[in-house]
Amino acid sequence: MSDWKEYRLGDVISIAGGFAYKGNLIGQGDNYLLGMGCVSYNDNFLDKGARPYEGDCPDRYSAKTGDIVLATRQQSDNLPILGMPAIIPSKYEGCRMIVGANLYKVEIKDNNFDNRYIYWLLKTPLYVNHIRSCQSGTTVRMITKANIEDFVFSAPSKIERKRIADIIWTLDDKIEVNKRINENLEQQAQTLFKSWLKKCQDEVPISDLAINVTDYSKCNHEQVVLINSSDVTEGHFDHHILSPNKDLKGHFKKRFQKGDILYSQVRPRNRHWGYCTFDADNYLASTQLMVIRNKEEIIPSILLYQYIIDDKVWMDFTLKTETRSGTFPQGNYEDLSSIKVPFGADMNKISSVLENLYTRIYNNEQESRRLAELRDTLLPKLMSGEINVNEVKI
Repeated sequence: MSDWKEYRLGDVISIAGGFAYKGNLIGQGDNYLLGMGCVSYNDNFLDKGARPYEGDCPDRYSAKTGDIVLATRQQSDNLPILGMPAIIPSKYEGCRMIVGANLYKVEIKDNNFDNRYIYWLLKTPLYVNHIRSCQSGTTVRMITKANIEDFVFSAPSKIERKRIADIIWTLDDKIEVNKRINENLEQQAQTLFKSWLKKCQDEVPISDLAINVTDYSKCNHEQVVLINSSDVTEGHFDHHILSPNKDLKGHFKKRFQKGDILYSQVRPRNRHWGYCTFDADNYLASTQLMVIRNKEEIIPSILLYQYIIDDKVWMDFTLKTETRSGTFPQGNYEDLSSIKVPFGADMNKISSVLENLYTRIYNNEQESRRLAELRDTLLPKLMSGEINVNEVKI
């Protein structure tokens, strides 16, 4: 590591605050306003954080593809994004991007460094721990520009930095390819289901098809996976992390299994639902999630799931929930149980194809998780010099 040098981040990059936008201009227009919703602890960039914006701004608040933004605050420890980076993807090439308030825009001052390396530097445990040591606030965590600029790190030569960035981005690109494949598979599933739905003439209420599982029986596995409502989004399970099966919070009681449907009772507008395509013997769901289980196989579970997440059913359930009083309005199984589900010919044939599509999606997600684990294992070792970049073959 003789060619490694120590740097202060503020000498390598400059950081500028975001634009104080007008809320009434969000939702329309040709520009995109970037908010904290684009930042994720796991992903490079979340599209939900780039909203259409009808207003304009001074050029200093503009950003382009490849630029980095940082979250200036964090409202929940369950979403650890404080000081975390997002990098604007190529899909926004040619678009006017506006860096909104609660974000910092990053610009490279030292031309020997590039955005790709800096982005991954800001994902290392060393940087994350530095941010946590500097954060202020209790309910809302905050960070200042000075806190970020004072981060000190060691880095190798420019050539080695490029090799490190190439390795990490190669793994990340493979994850992105799987994501695009899954988006295509999901679209195929939706198209196939809607095509079949047009042929259906009979209906039966959900109450005749399924039960709401309230199985609070003890799980004897030493380690379990705890699934909260926020851990399933539009069919995707965000994690499969094992936790010790002891001293569990009281609301993690429901057991679910392959073929079950998870559907959030709290704020369903956020589309927290999922279909279990895997063996889930040691999985526990929060009481905030309904566990809907097919009881008589009048209709295959996958078709029941596709119908429950259909826009019309989802909107109806959401409206019932949102009209209730309370800080966190909740729906319940009764709100769904009376809804009538169409059924008809070729159900087994269609469900077999859908099950295959969802299994492929799950397998791609599993491969992406393995790639992410490899990436996250290599990242701190490469960035610290623990592993020689020339020894890594991808």
